[in-house]
Order: sequence, then C-alpha cells, then structure tokens
Amino acid sequence: MSKLGKKTKVTLGVPTAEHIALVASIVRLCDREDMEGLRPHSSIMEVIMGDVKLSRLVYALYLDGVPHSVLGGIPGRVDGVGIPWLVGTTDVDENPLPFARISLAVLELMQSDFPVLETFVCARNRKSTLWHRWCGFKFDSEKIKLGRDFYYRAARKIGTKNKKREGI
Repeated sequence: MSKLGKKTKVTLGVPTAEHIALVASIVRLCDREDMEGLRPHSSIMEVIMGDVKLSRLVYALYLDGVPHSVLGGIPGRVDGVGIPWLVGTTDVDENPLPFARISLAVLELMQSDFPVLETFVCARNRKSTLWHRWCGFKFDSEKIKLGRDFYYRAARKIGTKNKKREGI
C-alpha cells in the first residue's frame, strides 16, 4: 500500500547525471545485492551508468521532483528483443504502488521498440520476482547460475497484461 499523500506529485522524466548519482547513492538493498552479485568489481554507479550508456531509452520516477528510481531498456542481440533494467532507492520500498504503476507504463512504452522483453531475475530477490510477475513476465522454471547467484530467465511479450491479483 502506498504511503504517499494525495498532493504528492508523481512524474516520469529523463534523469540527469546528478539524479542517477543520487539514486545510486541510496539504492535499495535488494538492487545493490543484485548488482554486486553480477558485477562484484564495479561500483553501483559504474553498473548503472553502463546500463544507461547501452540503453535506447532511460527514465526516472520522481516523487515531488526527487528521483526515486531509474529504469531503461537495452537492445538485445536479436532484433525486437529488449533487456529492461531498473534500480530504486530505499524509498521505493516505502511507496511501491506508484513505482509499480509507472514502471509498468514504461515497460509498455519500451515494447513499441522491443515487442519482447527478456531479462534475468535473481532467485534471491523476492521484490524483483514479485514485480516482474506483477508486470506480466513469464518465468522459466530452471535457474541459471550467473555470477554469485542463481537467476530465472523471464520474458514479457507485447500486449501482456499485469497480474492484478498479486500485490506489490
């Protein structure tokens, strides 16, 4: 459930380098652990900026003008396939509903460029697993070892509806 007041302004915009640095400095623990597991010798900022540079589009979620997450889509190796990514601040866990709704809208926007979105979801990251399922990603049953952890391959095809029955 969201703890935001009725007057809180929720917007989506293109982040500046300073906004990305702010998100990186207070990234939520589950996102930090994912990045450290895949890229143990890179800083959080290096991982995020690497994704930003590879992405076709990058957005940030702002609450009252303050960035709370950064998300984007990287072109895959196969035409029409994109790799979505996102990181959130610790405040995202306090206000998950606006984050979920806006990130779902961004996924739908991404699918105008990438009819298929494919990613790997850390099996240890319950928040990420729930969010991907809520957004309509279908998970392979097998786990794959990548870096330190095991991951599920997950895909979302254009026109997929989110899972309203599962909470965020």
